[in-house]
Amino acid sequence: MEIEIEELVPESIGGYCGLLAPLVGYVLIIVSILMHDDFTLAGSALSDLGEVGVFNIALILSGILFFIFTLSMLSRVETIVGDIGLAGLAFGSIFLVLTGIFPKGTTPHTAIVILFFSFFVAGLFMFSLEKFLEFEPVWAVLIWSSLVFAGISIGLVSILDPGGIAIYEIIGTLPLVQFSLVYGTRLLTD
Repeated sequence: MEIEIEELVPESIGGYCGLLAPLVGYVLIIVSILMHDDFTLAGSALSDLGEVGVFNIALILSGILFFIFTLSMLSRVETIVGDIGLAGLAFGSIFLVLTGIFPKGTTPHTAIVILFFSFFVAGLFMFSLEKFLEFEPVWAVLIWSSLVFAGISIGLVSILDPGGIAIYEIIGTLPLVQFSLVYGTRLLTD
């Protein structure tokens, strides 16, 4: 008996994981910020919280939940473009877990963070391209607009030069949060 990879994670479990991934991540990051007296959004990087174990746990748990969510989305794609998009998102979630395992100050940290953001952006772009090609332009526009919004916001924040990159990192993750919440809900309601 051969099991298809799409059958490994039921859509309902994936939907809950999609909803929980950003919630768990942001709640634990807020807890970590509250535990770290020297941290400021305008003057620090989120990775500065890596000394506090709660932050690392936030990244690891969010990455695992998002990976499970991504696997459950396989039944929602019909083309190689969508498969590539979900593969990018799956690799992004693996690099998110690795960011928690290799905090700031470890040799691979910077490369892992860059790979995390790169795979997520590429994955979201390819997934939304598939939705566009499948004549679901509303979903493609939703994802693309959130990517453009994040890019513009990061550009504006960089002009203001707050001194740290935590704000950039938070804004940069908003398209992923939006994707996770929207498609997590769709998995539970469609």
